[in-house]
Amino acid sequence: MAATANQAASAKTAAKKAEAEAGPTTFEHRGITFQVPNALDMPLELLEAEDELTAVRLIVGDEQWAAYKATRPTIREFGEFADLVAKASGQGDSGN
Repeated sequence: MAATANQAASAKTAAKKAEAEAGPTTFEHRGITFQVPNALDMPLELLEAEDELTAVRLIVGDEQWAAYKATRPTIREFGEFADLVAKASGQGDSGN
């Protein structure tokens, strides 16, 4: 049983290390490829974000946010985009 417990602990440690070392994730939306950083590489200001719009803008960064806004999205389309950003950042469904 000790070997199994050690194997489980080792696997858990390896998974945490892989997650910490994981690079950015990309996804396509409206003909644009967006890149979302690893959760540990996101800006600290994200923890202070009080709304979804600010959080999404911080996650994708200024340049990608400007490219997204240039597509003139609707509020409905922003909900779809926010869901994609949440999934890419490992958060699953954003709740919209």
